Amino acid sequence: MLAYLLVSLLPIQGKLRLCLDRTEWNFGQCQVNILLVTMGQGAFQVSLYWELPDNRSGNSSAAQRIAVLEVCLAVLGRERIGVVLGNREFVGHFWFK
Repeated sequence: MLAYLLVSLLPIQGKLRLCLDRTEWNFGQCQVNILLVTMGQGAFQVSLYWELPDNRSGNSSAAQRIAVLEVCLAVLGRERIGVVLGNREFVGHFWFK
């Protein structure tokens, strides 16, 4: 629901930039692994959707990336997405298709 609210605040027209990232934080003995997608247009960038994968540490799997991006596609629609960016961690073509 939060993702739909954030999208409603954006201008109706124009392509959006999606950025995929995974980060890991340690809070004492608790590891937090986050797979995150942000959306942006121009200088504006905001978190759209995130999940906490079970793997506690390490790279995300292709299945996890697919699941996160499918949610974003459902919220935004394919026609609103101009580009999807990710760093070198997100290799492979299977999940991207």
